[in-house]
Amino acid sequence: MNNHQALITHSIHPLNPQKRFIESAALILKERSAIAVYPTDTVYGIGASVSNQKAIEKITQLIPKDKSARLFSFICSDFSQISNYVRLSNNHYRLMKRYLPGPYTFILHATNLVPKKISPKRRTVGIRMPACRVVQELVLSLGEPLANTSLNLQGELRGDPYEVKAAIANSVDVMLDAGPLDNPTASTIIDLTDEEPVVIREGKGEWRE
Repeated sequence: MNNHQALITHSIHPLNPQKRFIESAALILKERSAIAVYPTDTVYGIGASVSNQKAIEKITQLIPKDKSARLFSFICSDFSQISNYVRLSNNHYRLMKRYLPGPYTFILHATNLVPKKISPKRRTVGIRMPACRVVQELVLSLGEPLANTSLNLQGELRGDPYEVKAAIANSVDVMLDAGPLDNPTASTIIDLTDEEPVVIREGKGEWRE
């Protein structure tokens, strides 16, 4: 898809990510219709700037059609940013504050800032705030959320940078390689579109409510 552009790979420290690599990746995402791959606290994710429609369209073409029903979540840096994109009640805020940052995706009603391409019918969006320094710093440097989804890999492969790179080398512009991820498991998904939370998928995060 982006065959004209060689994949730029940065080997990045998982706990103390090098600022120059973070800023380089953020710049590529800002200046081009670019796609990035990066570690999270669950699996390696693939994403683009939330305002970059062209890049988001490219990602939708990489993901199997059967997975496009709930394709993207937003990786946000803090609750101030989250509140721009979803309608957040006080109860939901208190609940999410107990679990974030962490391996959870919370589904909430979207605001008008969420692009139609990301939430065409249901007007809901998943929100993530991973406990992972690399992606936290990337979102901060970017200045807006990442429209994030999972790679089309299974099990342990989703946390293996070698396998990840092989799967995306011709489709992605930049990769932040933080080495193998510990226990690569999908996030726990909680639906907060009503007052009472509903567990949609049990994943890496323990739900204690």
